Amino acid sequence: MNHVIKRLLPAAVVLIVFGLLIWNRVHTGSSTEGDGEVQRPGGSSALSVEGYLVVPESFRETIYTTGNVLADEEIYIRPEASGRITGIYFEEDSEVRTGDLLVKLNDAELQQELRRISYQINLARIREQRQKELLSRNAIAQEDYDIALNERNTLKAQSDRVQAQIDKMEIRAPFDGIIGLQEVSAGSYVTPEVVISSLQKIDRVKIEFSIPERYRPAVQRDQTIRFQVEGSEVMKEGRIYALQPRVDRETRTLRMRALADNPDMTILPGAFARVEVDLSEIGDALLIPSEALVPEMTGYSVFVYEDGRVHARDVRIGTRTDRKVLISEGLAAQDTVITSGLLQVRDGMPVNLTNIEKQISEEVTAL
Repeated sequence: MNHVIKRLLPAAVVLIVFGLLIWNRVHTGSSTEGDGEVQRPGGSSALSVEGYLVVPESFRETIYTTGNVLADEEIYIRPEASGRITGIYFEEDSEVRTGDLLVKLNDAELQQELRRISYQINLARIREQRQKELLSRNAIAQEDYDIALNERNTLKAQSDRVQAQIDKMEIRAPFDGIIGLQEVSAGSYVTPEVVISSLQKIDRVKIEFSIPERYRPAVQRDQTIRFQVEGSEVMKEGRIYALQPRVDRETRTLRMRALADNPDMTILPGAFARVEVDLSEIGDALLIPSEALVPEMTGYSVFVYEDGRVHARDVRIGTRTDRKVLISEGLAAQDTVITSGLLQVRDGMPVNLTNIEKQISEEVTAL
């Protein structure tokens, strides 16, 4: 009997272990099925999101940008010819008038050459008059008179050329303005590459700035701008007088200039300027929070809440403010856009809208 029990014992152990394995698998499978039903999509675990109700509001488009102040007219004073400076006739940081002599170079040799030619011209003029009298009496041929006349005209041309060289030895102010600091002294030998000083006209100044190319249709000549220079609390006005007829390929901006009066000459060229350009005022603009925008390869989109689900919708944006974005196409009044959970939501996905933000009426301006 003991022998039989010993033979059956291993088989019984195997059957018991096998039964336990089957029971464990059945129990685990039923548990897994129960868990799947709890997490099934569409149940109570729908993603909770917040929204923003789109309502029309007043919006004034104003571009805020930066620029530089330029002189109305500005030159660096350089000689046209090389030579030694014999006289400097201006005071630093002083006003000069058009035609005032500023600098004179040594022209002694040219003056001597001009006198020599003038003597030859006098002799040629006498010879030409004599030949003319002889020609009137048919005492000489026409060719003899033409030679004398040509000699006189040639000498006159040489005189004009020398006089032009003498004029280059004198540097005169081309316009009214304020002359800058003196960079050389009398006696210095200068060439056309040497800067002697600078001359600037600043009774009015130019403000140069750029705006994004999408605002080009809203900006015109004679439009008023406001600007403020560094170190001043006073907001001044200018008038746009010129726009660059091309868009910068790298920055995608359009460069333009405005003129502003500067009678007290307190605005100096080279100053940094903060510029404001009013574009237009929209009475029924549609704006949404910046965080509701979803960047795409070809533009932007938003998620709109409809009947418990979200739907992706392409939009076209306009001006941005510090918190909001103007929507020009793609949305309508009373739409609700999703402002949270944008990384988790998908087109057509059911969501649980927990909060809807509404617009508080206020005037906003664009950056």
